[in-house]
Amino acid sequence: MKTWSTSLILLILAISAHGAEGSAKPVAPSDEPAYELPTTGVNQPRPNGGWINADMGGTRLVVKFFDEKKRPASPDVDRGLAVLRYSAKSPDRVPLHREGDTLVTPATVRPPHNFLLILSLFAGEEDEPVELHTFRYP
Repeated sequence: MKTWSTSLILLILAISAHGAEGSAKPVAPSDEPAYELPTTGVNQPRPNGGWINADMGGTRLVVKFFDEKKRPASPDVDRGLAVLRYSAKSPDRVPLHREGDTLVTPATVRPPHNFLLILSLFAGEEDEPVELHTFRYP
């Protein structure tokens, strides 16, 4: 009796294992490496796809741009304006200009680096921002 039940169990296990193997679809390896957004600063989605990352690069505010796949991208805007609203002092208004593939402040952003950031991004010579972000930093 033990031989018959053992054989039956082994047969059931073999059929189950074969069925599981047959139903699994092979996954093709991706040639494209996985990209991640920076772990420092604040990452914000953009309205037309992609991401921005606002971070303090030393004493300057640096805004980096990323596409939908989280790869570094060249900005599609020319300049920006950052309004830094602190809880215990007057807000600062700081222009942002292009520096390579980033937008940066030309001057030192005074500590503490804990503020509400209102970020306006402009294309060309337009007076109206093409994009507006509001978030707490950090």
